[in-house]
Amino acid sequence: MIKPTRDPALSLIAISGVDPTEPVMVEVPLVQNNSAFSASPVLAGWRIGYASRYVRGGHTVPTDQSANLRRAFVILRHAGAQLVAVDAQRTDNPLESGKAIDELVASYRLDALVSDDQSAAFHAACRSGYPSACEVLDDGTRLWFYGARWAADRVNVLLRTYRQLVSPGAPTMDIE
Repeated sequence: MIKPTRDPALSLIAISGVDPTEPVMVEVPLVQNNSAFSASPVLAGWRIGYASRYVRGGHTVPTDQSANLRRAFVILRHAGAQLVAVDAQRTDNPLESGKAIDELVASYRLDALVSDDQSAAFHAACRSGYPSACEVLDDGTRLWFYGARWAADRVNVLLRTYRQLVSPGAPTMDIE
């Protein structure tokens, strides 16, 4: 047995191969590319659809996006989301609207859809149980987020993220 504490310490130094007479500090080169340490946008990789045209009976009509919706587009893009223009069926039938959401999400590989009060192309689906949520904007209009029947979690994440990006203390309203 080794009794003095100095003897085990010397034994460990000898095993490690470190020469105690040489300087312990070594120079570390500067990191040239720190992109691995930068934060990625919170919605990076998300694909969010919006109605660019309404389709009804073979006729297409371009949508008029409000200033609030365009402002939301800027916020979502800044957060890393890719916005995808889609053709929307304008219908008051909840089942048709829900089926249209499912088809758009599947064919365009979307995570969610977005609209405002003025262009609520997908709002009828809310009555048949499709996930949706809204954010009340400063002027009283609502920004709506919709998802496929299986994507309620994504709609909630998108709404929470949007709220955090806009103003963390603003009053909001959930509808599901």
